[in-house]
Amino acid sequence: MAPPRCVLVLDPAAPRWLIANAAAVLGASIGAGGRVALGPDTADAAGARWPGIAEVVVPVLAADPAGLAALRAAAADAGVTVLAFPDLAQTARTYADYAAALGRTPTADVRIHGLALLGPSNAVRRLAEASSLALVGCARATAVLNGELASSLTCDLAALGDPVPEPVA
Repeated sequence: MAPPRCVLVLDPAAPRWLIANAAAVLGASIGAGGRVALGPDTADAAGARWPGIAEVVVPVLAADPAGLAALRAAAADAGVTVLAFPDLAQTARTYADYAAALGRTPTADVRIHGLALLGPSNAVRRLAEASSLALVGCARATAVLNGELASSLTCDLAALGDPVPEPVA
């Protein structure tokens, strides 16, 4: 069976720290749910051990909050697993606080900062194409696909809006 396809869709107008927070929480949620397998530990040329990472490439796409809400509904209708990172999760101090706030808030009033879509490759790809999502970058530099190391991908953080800070000398 083919591994699931995973795509992150983030609000490019959000501050970088919020984009990073959304991506981290969504990635941790996918991993904690056991939805994506970890690759085996490996070693570099010097023999240093590197623990395995997820065996999927995770493209990062962009959509505004209205587009994220529409995509969340479309993904659910298409049978694709969709995990959301809403404003209520970001502002809550505990999961219980988040759950309580979500329980008091109508769906239309929940502002979404990011989504993770996970499912069959064709279904996830169709959703992304139908939503005309913009490719921002890639959440990981390399991936193992069908037992072979895939080519490196770069993450274009400048496409996320706020300026990239200059390195400190």
